[in-house]
Amino acid sequence: MGKTLRDHLFDTIRELGKSDLKTFKDKLNNFQPKEGYNPIRWGELEKADTVEITRLLVSYYEEDYAVEVAGKVLEDMDKKNLTHNLFQATGQGVADPTPGKHQPGLSSDEDSDSDLLRRLQALKDNRNVTEPQNDVMAPALETPQ
Repeated sequence: MGKTLRDHLFDTIRELGKSDLKTFKDKLNNFQPKEGYNPIRWGELEKADTVEITRLLVSYYEEDYAVEVAGKVLEDMDKKNLTHNLFQATGQGVADPTPGKHQPGLSSDEDSDSDLLRRLQALKDNRNVTEPQNDVMAPALETPQ
């Protein structure tokens, strides 16, 4: 049996350390959900562990929206890796590496992956590689002159 959205939520929240879990609960308590949903009360979050936080997210927001809410809270905490992994595992979209931005269904890694493969193939073929602007990997892949 495959993992459910709830399982992925739990796995993601479980990866937070004690301090980050406290921050997550605080930001979740202050999160303004979309119309038709209520914020989770602090009295329920304050002493909640990972299992209870997952239960609260799903009971307040249903699974699909709970993933979105958790992702937005994690983005707000600058936990890009966790956000990316959560959205990727649940098929809810992929986090944009730009802080605070999420683009459902779009992977910002696809273009950089194909460009990286092109540059690696050029290096293998002993050709000069034209490096794209603002590419963090470019210096590591330049061919010696």
